[in-house]
Amino acid sequence: MDKDLCDLEKLRTAERLVDDLSGALSQHFPRTWSYLSSPALDSKSAHPNLQISPDRKQVYWRTQPVSETLRPQLKDFQYSVLAEDSFIAGSSYWEVIVQEKPYWLVGVTTGPVGKGDPLSKSCSSLGVNNTSWCIYHGDGQYLACHGTQEKQLLVEKKVRKLGIMANLQKGELAFYNADAMTLLHSFCVQCTMPLYPMLNPCIDVNGRNTQPLTMFWIKDPWDWHVNTEGVKK
Repeated sequence: MDKDLCDLEKLRTAERLVDDLSGALSQHFPRTWSYLSSPALDSKSAHPNLQISPDRKQVYWRTQPVSETLRPQLKDFQYSVLAEDSFIAGSSYWEVIVQEKPYWLVGVTTGPVGKGDPLSKSCSSLGVNNTSWCIYHGDGQYLACHGTQEKQLLVEKKVRKLGIMANLQKGELAFYNADAMTLLHSFCVQCTMPLYPMLNPCIDVNGRNTQPLTMFWIKDPWDWHVNTEGVKK
């Protein structure tokens, strides 16, 4: 930047705005952003009706007609895929992009994790047993689900990106509206088994629910291409 072409007062204003933004972000991100990860999806654990993207960051329902009478319900939890990596200690945070999908489930599970059967992990029912926890969204309504319990959540702003924070040291599992970093619901999780992130895009209903669930990730800024003049593109 050529300093001679910059208005000094505007530059100082920009610096103050950056400082204000840093202060605002520090209220949220020390407990989340510094732990950010983007687990890859385990295609071997995916239900046969699900398609996994080549980069293993997206999952969606395979294109096929479904009767309107087969609306996605909580019983459809088995249409899931697990992440390859699990969490066994410390704190971990990841985000799932849900955008405008009318139906989806996002959560974690401790099993079953039998390695002999490639479908054994994906067939566990997400959110309806004592080994899994999730948020279910259906036509604008949000439910926090675990075991036999379902709690309807009051969500003021539609969730387009869901943040999940697992603090295993404290035994807490928290779900956030990641865009606003507002807490949706938290569970008390006391377990000694590894926790696997789990995604369920739910069945498609006549083209209404074809959008994928996407693991959010940030490219390493040092991977940016540098041209011959030394300018990053």
